[in-house]
Amino acid sequence: MKLWKKVLAAVTAGVLCVGSVGVTDLQGVLESAGTMLTASAEEGTYGNLSYGVTNAGEIEITGCNIGVTSVEIPAEIDRKPVTSIGNNAFRDCTSLTEVKIPDSVINIGDYAFYGCTSLTGITIPDGVTSVGFQTFSGCISLKEIAIPDSVKSIENNAFYGCANLTEVVIPNSVTRIYSGAFYKCTSLIEMTIPDSVTYIGECAFCGCTNLKKIVVPDSITSIGGSTFYGCTSLTEITIPDSVTNIWSSTFRGCSSLTEITIPDSVTSIGDSAFYGCTSLTEVTIPDGVTNIEGFVFTNTPWLIAKQEENPLVIINGTLIDGTTCTGSVTIPDSVTSIAGGAFDSCTGLTAITIPESVTSIGDSAFYRCTGLTEIAIPESVTSIGNYAFDSCTNLTKITIPDSITSISDYAFRGCTGLKTITIPESVTTVGENAFSGCTGLTEITIPDSVTSIGDHAFDGCTGLKTITIPESVTSIGNGTFDNCNNLIIRGYTGSFAETYAREHNIRFADVNATYTCGDLDGSDNIDSTDIYYALYYVANIAVGNSGGLTREQIAAADVDGSGFVDSTDIYYALFHVANIAVGNDSGLEIQQIAAADIDCNGAVDSTDIYYLLYYVALHGAGLDKSWSEVLAK
Repeated sequence: MKLWKKVLAAVTAGVLCVGSVGVTDLQGVLESAGTMLTASAEEGTYGNLSYGVTNAGEIEITGCNIGVTSVEIPAEIDRKPVTSIGNNAFRDCTSLTEVKIPDSVINIGDYAFYGCTSLTGITIPDGVTSVGFQTFSGCISLKEIAIPDSVKSIENNAFYGCANLTEVVIPNSVTRIYSGAFYKCTSLIEMTIPDSVTYIGECAFCGCTNLKKIVVPDSITSIGGSTFYGCTSLTEITIPDSVTNIWSSTFRGCSSLTEITIPDSVTSIGDSAFYGCTSLTEVTIPDGVTNIEGFVFTNTPWLIAKQEENPLVIINGTLIDGTTCTGSVTIPDSVTSIAGGAFDSCTGLTAITIPESVTSIGDSAFYRCTGLTEIAIPESVTSIGNYAFDSCTNLTKITIPDSITSISDYAFRGCTGLKTITIPESVTTVGENAFSGCTGLTEITIPDSVTSIGDHAFDGCTGLKTITIPESVTSIGNGTFDNCNNLIIRGYTGSFAETYAREHNIRFADVNATYTCGDLDGSDNIDSTDIYYALYYVANIAVGNSGGLTREQIAAADVDGSGFVDSTDIYYALFHVANIAVGNDSGLEIQQIAAADIDCNGAVDSTDIYYLLYYVALHGAGLDKSWSEVLAK
């Protein structure tokens, strides 16, 4: 191979890209040289490489033969400088073990060496300013890499999954390490971040299971969420005073971490920041931390020790945990917020008193508190988090204050015991799945303040019969009323609610329409005409025809409130007659008796049953007889 390279260098004044098949004689050398000499001036091939010419007259390497094992990129092709390696240039070249990049290259594109699973080493030239998006992602055989001083940023997922990478030296020129940069680099043991770096992105070191020590300089002002998630060997880290926020899941699953000191500069700790740090026994939290989100210290010895001192664990005015509480609990006035998951799955909790000092209830705060039967939220609360009361199956009553502007996603999902809910006029949005699975709800009125109802908001509310939707609602999501089979939407003619109902085959009734149960023709009297309409509907439905009634008439004829006019409604007439015959109370209301009094003699008796059955029989036989004709018999 050395001889081949020397000959080609003399012929082309460049360097050849060498494939997996070696050249054994001069004939092969000359053939390869001839191929290179005839390459296109704008785009072409150079040995195993393909390239293009930029507008600036420079060469960009765009691809490589998939089976190549070793590559030496030339500094020039056709007397034009090679300055860049393009996006995906060597992607999935799984046989590639070695690449030599000339100093002329100043740019390496996204995915350039993605999936080069056999690549063991590479030298990045001094002119390169950034390591691109997923440039070396999946290079599982890459053991070490030298990043030159010219590099200013390490982009998203640059070394993602480089499981054998044992050593990386980050130069002082780098200012930003982006999300997932060293994700699952499981062989990294130590990492020193230079003072030049000001930003570390989300999950930058996620899953680095052998990383024991990392030095974070004072130059860092932001550490992204999940940065050290799953660094199970991490035992030593110092959070610098320059950091103001610890984001969600930053140290989640760092099971070897035994102590942590949060600096005075920090004001908030994100959701699950230290979740599952199963060796964490010592935590120092300054008074300046005013915002602590949910599950921050769940599954840590530190939290267990705090629970033993008091079932209500309160840090700087935030109630972070009450999961070991039982019976009736009163939250003290010192609490200003209930953190997410504070009472998650606390099945022993039967009652809770929330003081006026509380302004927020976090995500999943009372999730699966199945022993909780009612709760009053004070006017001081301005936000209720997602899943806040999800699966509180025995919750029958809840008071939502006028201070709430939004019913959050999944807030009351699965609250099967909830019979009624009053949504205050302050609410503007009903979130996704907010009341899904609330099978006990029968009637809901949406206030005029609401403009949107989210996806599946009432999905599975099988007991819901009516919902009143105002003209202010201009958005109703997908599947909002799925599995609400007996539902009537009440709204205004011409409104968005009516359009939605028609499009989704849901019964609609105008809120301004007035009707009496049984008065199908709107005559203000319940008479044989109304019975005719009801029986005509039943007969048509029985033979597969349209019922011939308006939605409003159906609602009036639905004696049993099933959502349909059917044989059950006729049953009521028969049941009445049977009861009267043996001297019992009929069990029907006055308007129901009037509706069933077909011959209008003031009583429901066998004559009425005769007419009713005669009518049904005629229509069942396909004879379109009117009630007047039936009554003439």
